[in-house]
Amino acid sequence: MIKQTLAFFLILFCFSTIEADELNNNDRIRYQSLIEEVRCLVCQNQSVSESNAELAKDLRREIKLQIQDGKTDSEIKSYLLERYGEFILYEPAFSQKTLFLWFSPIILILMFYGWFKKIGN
Repeated sequence: MIKQTLAFFLILFCFSTIEADELNNNDRIRYQSLIEEVRCLVCQNQSVSESNAELAKDLRREIKLQIQDGKTDSEIKSYLLERYGEFILYEPAFSQKTLFLWFSPIILILMFYGWFKKIGN
């Protein structure tokens, strides 16, 4: 049982030390861009690139592995959205749920324009 436990921790340690150095220049740029766009679910105010939380480390590793597997940025983001929900990305997707979020600035501008026009008369 002790040998199995040690083997498990050895494998876990090996996978936790994966670095972005194994990527070529284009993939390294994609990797850096993606980890900047993904929000740490533990810290919530930091991107995955800034966070030292265990979940952030796991997300960085997962993004790197998916880049190495040849997946596109949109496939990686879709995977993250499917697994963790819309909160994971700093820029929410355009959908029926986020319709108000995307159009609220326009609505507010029109409301202020109407308000200022009413005050001016």
